[in-house]
Amino acid sequence: STPEQQTATVLCNFRVWLFSLGYTLCFAVILSKTWRVYYIFNNPDLKKKAIKDWFLLIIVTIIVTVDILILLIGTAIARSRLEATKIRDREHHTSISDDGIIQE
Repeated sequence: STPEQQTATVLCNFRVWLFSLGYTLCFAVILSKTWRVYYIFNNPDLKKKAIKDWFLLIIVTIIVTVDILILLIGTAIARSRLEATKIRDREHHTSISDDGIIQE
């Protein structure tokens, strides 16, 4: 594979990682804050309950760590790794690059 294809492959995998981690981070923050509100207001004994911010940070860190492990496994398995390729059109003798540009 050429250096151009290797760069495209790395960028393609990077996009997957960036999207997944961004989505997971947003979801984990919303989930942890919602859980804190639920925990405080679902209190039949009316005892004072408080969840510290550091505990929410631990929850978010655990969720993001699980996502990183899943991404590492998916990237490490060769069959699931994304690779950039060029497609040749044999009928018209042109090639289409990974970003959709037609080359003669």
